[in-house]
Amino acid sequence: MEIQSVSNPPTSHFVKSYLTNNIDIDKYFDYNIHDSTVFQKRQVDLLVRSFPREALAEHLLSFNQRFQCHENTIENINRLKDPKSVVVIGGQQAGILTGPLYTIHKLISIIKLAQQQEKVLQTPVIPVFWIAGEDHDFAEINHLFTSEKYQIKKKSLPQREVFKRSVSDIEIDKKVCVKWIEDVFETFNETNYTNDILLNLKKKIDNPAINTYVDFFAAIIMELFKEYGIVLVDSGSKELRKIESEYLCKLVRESKNIRDALLFQHHTLQDDGFQKVIDTAEYSANLFFHFDNERVLLEYHPEENKFKGKGNECEFTMEELTEVALTTPEKLSNNVVTRPLMQEFLFPTLAFISGPGEIAYWAELKRVFGLFELKMPPVVPRLNITVLERDIEADMRELDVSLIEALKGTAQLRENWLRTKTENRFEEAVVKTQSEVEVLHSQLRMMALDVDHSLEPLLHKNAKLIQSQFEFLKATINKRVETQHQTELNKFLRIELSLYPNNSPQERIWNLFYYINKYGFSFVNDLMELPFEFNHDHKIIKV
Repeated sequence: MEIQSVSNPPTSHFVKSYLTNNIDIDKYFDYNIHDSTVFQKRQVDLLVRSFPREALAEHLLSFNQRFQCHENTIENINRLKDPKSVVVIGGQQAGILTGPLYTIHKLISIIKLAQQQEKVLQTPVIPVFWIAGEDHDFAEINHLFTSEKYQIKKKSLPQREVFKRSVSDIEIDKKVCVKWIEDVFETFNETNYTNDILLNLKKKIDNPAINTYVDFFAAIIMELFKEYGIVLVDSGSKELRKIESEYLCKLVRESKNIRDALLFQHHTLQDDGFQKVIDTAEYSANLFFHFDNERVLLEYHPEENKFKGKGNECEFTMEELTEVALTTPEKLSNNVVTRPLMQEFLFPTLAFISGPGEIAYWAELKRVFGLFELKMPPVVPRLNITVLERDIEADMRELDVSLIEALKGTAQLRENWLRTKTENRFEEAVVKTQSEVEVLHSQLRMMALDVDHSLEPLLHKNAKLIQSQFEFLKATINKRVETQHQTELNKFLRIELSLYPNNSPQERIWNLFYYINKYGFSFVNDLMELPFEFNHDHKIIKV
């Protein structure tokens, strides 16, 4: 493997402005990631704060040991008790078979930045991955994409989920999941690694400790990154919620102020010409209540001092909901607004590793953090990575397709290339003939109209029919040319399928196990050995 950096700016106006230091940072963030001393400043600020380190370490040890974690993870959990230790944290949903590649890129980013900053700061820096197990949208994680005959196919897990439960509560249908995994791997070319990978995955599913999709996700991640001391936390854990209890009380009491702070920041964004990312309802409480197998979004109505389910499924006074937070905190969970706050309450966060979308929505939270006299941690963009396989690179070289062109799709390049292979003289002759025939036919139409003016519709129809025959002839020749050059055209398709599938970056469509099946489990370790820099360039990994 080798790594190459290229400039490939994001499409989001706000994210591009953030990465180029072209916005008023103080309006949206508490730290400027372009400041070379940003992490030293954050470290100093964290030293004066307190965190539930002992309780958190006890919980994390219990949770991570369920997945046969490496001794490096255990050591990192114990290091969290050190009042000087800090964490680099980021998270994602528990995608089936780890989900899209960007989840892996985020994990690599967390571990790499933690390693780098531990050397710089001379203090324990622990990599933590926050599994968003409290999310309830199963349809977002129950599938991945494969390719068959140059077509992208969505492979959804055929397990129905009737209730809007947190993913942490959704049990695996083990028989269905195994069959689905076998179907996915059938779309990969069988290699020397395939059988071992399938046995490994089936063994995980059969493990009595693996009951939910969060468990399955955690077990895979722990094996892939076991040597690097990654610490996993499930946001949907009932045991974690007990530690969060006092913080949930704060979120309940400050519900209206949180919403008002968010709305104020929305106006700031819009005044600066940016679009908001977080949609918030007029009465949103930014908390969920778990009721009758459903995860119900709560609304706060200040005129009544009542919290109500969005569909009136439940109702609480401020005092009653605070009591729920104190006595049965597992009945509450955070949304996109309050989850970052909960991370900040629990962990001494040196840096938050974010995807492009997260950068934009965290910018909307600065005043929300300020309500609790908290500074938002430095928001560091995760590494943007594209895997470039040697055969794809060879296709690009043969067709004279540049890397930047390939990263943006080859459909237009393919069309332009094919046009150069069409006999231009034939194309010109067809156009000339069409024009000449139209002149002659126009004269005939005029003569026919002198005979009978009612023939006009028929005459125009006849003219179109004649012209359509020329178009048919042209299309036929083009099709023959396309057939003659199908080998080269398929190479264009392969390039696009690999690097820009479905008009999307590779990391949003493809799954890690395609590469593991081809190159073995060492693929992740090989990635981790590369010298990544957090300089906002796009990283091309040549395999």
